[in-house]
Amino acid sequence: MSVTSYKDLSVCIITRDQREKLTKCLKAVKKHLPDADIAVLDTGSLDGSLNSAAAFTRNTGSFEWCDDFSKAKNACIEMARNDLVLVIDSDEYIEGFLTSGEETGDIIGEYTEHPGAVGRIRRINSYINEQDLRVEYGEWINRLFDRRLFHFTGRIHEQVSLRNEGSGKDIYDYAMYRTGLKLFHDGYDLSPDELKKKAERNIALLQRETEEHSEDPYLFYQLGKSYYSGKKKEEAVKSFRKALELKPNKDREYLTDLYCLTGYALLETGRAGEALELLTPLKSEKRYGSDADFLFLYAMLLMNNMRFDEAGRTFIACTSLPPSSTEGTNSFMAWYNAGVISEVTGDRENAIEYYKKAGEFEAARKSLERLA
Repeated sequence: MSVTSYKDLSVCIITRDQREKLTKCLKAVKKHLPDADIAVLDTGSLDGSLNSAAAFTRNTGSFEWCDDFSKAKNACIEMARNDLVLVIDSDEYIEGFLTSGEETGDIIGEYTEHPGAVGRIRRINSYINEQDLRVEYGEWINRLFDRRLFHFTGRIHEQVSLRNEGSGKDIYDYAMYRTGLKLFHDGYDLSPDELKKKAERNIALLQRETEEHSEDPYLFYQLGKSYYSGKKKEEAVKSFRKALELKPNKDREYLTDLYCLTGYALLETGRAGEALELLTPLKSEKRYGSDADFLFLYAMLLMNNMRFDEAGRTFIACTSLPPSSTEGTNSFMAWYNAGVISEVTGDRENAIEYYKKAGEFEAARKSLERLA
């Protein structure tokens, strides 16, 4: 069996004060892309991160931080010994290769079939949400490209862009394809204090970006997410609404998340009626109506608008859907809320049945003890 060589690939990583995560990241690179060139650029660590990197590569350097992730990443890709670069972060870990569909384990061979295009990587993000539930969601991100054709733009939540060179061509108008590479990302799996600090940093950078690019809905979506994670819900609502007002293209992957976060931000600021009005036209669309996270939120809004019968049916409908991003929206959380509705409407028998179906979910167990 032939083994793919990655000697013509450079893996580029920027880092700062993440020594343990960087070591884990580099171990995964060595395991799955054993002979690839590795370039590590440190942006001001005080924890000896570069010393850790030196155990894996001699291609390391330092960068004076200037509040611009694109400039740092572009500096790192210039360090690379190859033109074909794979850019990952130090809190991202290669898990292996997808084998279904068009994706394979040979990302070099894939690139030769898509010359001049940008390769997308499957990333699984993991964190604990405000309800102390584990959230894992997958997305495709642009990370593999020829540095002679592409670079990064944007201070934060940077995006791969064409090196325009005065051609007049839109910097995002390029071909893309899905690679077989899979990453796991734990950059938001942090303590409350760490999350707050990260949100404050992101907000400051995103505010500057939105001032300079006031017509970009994606930036306002990201600003809203940072406000939301920083528990500034009113500011989050304003940013999410601005993103929607700018009418993002309907094929954008982040759109479902944008609508869901807008709904939750409105709900948590006492505007469940507004949220229901916003989301009701979307429920009939397959993209939203078949998404457990969206339908669960919709049921929550119905419940908060005193439409209990419809809310109960909608929670139960969630349990027939495949898993979505948030743990429990198609299982124990949906059954628990169906039980709550049955209990408050006087249907004790169904309440007990639904609470039992919620399994070991603590709130459901307490409710069963109360009804016993």
